[in-house]
Amino acid sequence: MPAVVRGGRRQASPADTKSAAKPAARAGAKPRGASRKAAPAGKGSVIGTVHMPNELTAWLAVLVIAGLLSVVLLTGHRAEALGSAITNFADARLASIGLKLQKVQLVNVSPEASPDVRQALKFEKDQPFALMNLADVQKAVENVGWVKSATVRRQFPGVLIIEVVERPRLAVWQYNGKNTVIDDEGHIIPEAVSTRFTELPFVVGEGANEAAPAIIELLRQRPALLEQTYALQRVNTRRWNILLKNGAVIKLPALNQEQAMARLDVLIAQQRVLDQGFASIDLLDPDSLVVVPLEAHPASPPAAVVLP
Repeated sequence: MPAVVRGGRRQASPADTKSAAKPAARAGAKPRGASRKAAPAGKGSVIGTVHMPNELTAWLAVLVIAGLLSVVLLTGHRAEALGSAITNFADARLASIGLKLQKVQLVNVSPEASPDVRQALKFEKDQPFALMNLADVQKAVENVGWVKSATVRRQFPGVLIIEVVERPRLAVWQYNGKNTVIDDEGHIIPEAVSTRFTELPFVVGEGANEAAPAIIELLRQRPALLEQTYALQRVNTRRWNILLKNGAVIKLPALNQEQAMARLDVLIAQQRVLDQGFASIDLLDPDSLVVVPLEAHPASPPAAVVLP
């Protein structure tokens, strides 16, 4: 039996040796993931300072806004105000990179209609342009009385093109002491001043505006008669009297106007009544024709018509 020496170091037990080996192993072991190369310090800060052009920033903002806007629009009318605000913001961002309204170009707009069309356009130079609501612009233009239809389109970077189809000016209509210009469908053009259209045929009486297109077309086929006509009088909202500049009257029937005018053509061609002069020609009866000579009825302007 070995001798026990007082004050000597206690001999380590097998269990103690095993527990001591573990920390040593840990101390000498490489940390997990040590084989990966560490990222150089400050790389993240370098990426964060990369300069992005204003144009790219604006377009990225527009893409994000467009996505949000599509989501917003799915909610219906409750989100209209929010959708409008988003659109205005995006339009302003696009304007900041140069997409601004610089010019409004009117196509097929007459000098008479141009002031009223321009007045309907509530635009300012350099206002946002890219996302402008063209449907609203079209509606505003078509609300002008001169305009039958309008087409609106953008031409980048800053031109708004408005192409117009105007209402044809057909005649000046007198009713209840008021003269107005009407189009080829009998509609009043409120902005038109009748005294500026003295070359147009003059129609008088109740319902004359609605019936005017048909009778004026018949007269246009007869230039010689149209040249001597200064008024078309609607009688009892049923028929026409053609009033000539020399005071003569041609009475047309309520029905079969074209046949009556054909009979008049024969009379003009064979008898040259427009050159000889007459007081009246009565075409009311399809089986007869009455011509009153000028000598039997002194010419005088019809009292029922007031010239503009």
